[in-house]
Amino acid sequence: MTHDSTLWILAAQSLNQALAITDAQGTIQHVNPTWTSKAIQLGLSPLWDRPGINLIEFLNHPDSREICPHAPMFLAQLSNILHGDCAFYSKEFHLHLSLSQEPIWFQLEVIPLIEQHSSLISGVVLSCIDMTRYKRFELQLVEIISQIRTLRGLLPICAVCKRIKDEGNHWDEIENFLIKNTHAEFTHDICPDCIRVLYPKYSSFLDQSDTE
Repeated sequence: MTHDSTLWILAAQSLNQALAITDAQGTIQHVNPTWTSKAIQLGLSPLWDRPGINLIEFLNHPDSREICPHAPMFLAQLSNILHGDCAFYSKEFHLHLSLSQEPIWFQLEVIPLIEQHSSLISGVVLSCIDMTRYKRFELQLVEIISQIRTLRGLLPICAVCKRIKDEGNHWDEIENFLIKNTHAEFTHDICPDCIRVLYPKYSSFLDQSDTE
């Protein structure tokens, strides 16, 4: 084994993403520590965390549907890659450890392992990244966006009292309507025109400001 090969192996062993390498028949030859620890965390040991497991046989087994609901699709894509009919496969999926816990999300990528000199496919490299934290942020963002309501189109407003009719045909004050349908917050003031009507003795100050 060359020095460069040793460095590549050390790099793969140090990655925080789960890696597994299979031969041309789909049998796992190498796994890194992250792959092993994730298999133990998901309760898949000893079926999934060590070399010698044949992925094609595993995915063909009926019991694999409980562990991997997308087993038929994954099996088809794995076969395509091993036969050179597909250059890359990527799939986002999630697993439920229990009904009381939120799912764990993963991003799976499969690429062919091609020999440099012969261009033959000698196996595949599987990379599995835990996306749970990022998926949680994504779902929270989607929820926040869904809660943001914007005002569009025509709003039915009373010509006399200026109340607005909502989707439930209820008439509401403009201030209450905007609070319910936007993120606006209100602070109260009195415009110059209303001051002149309600407090005429102060209108001279307003006129003086306008002149200045």
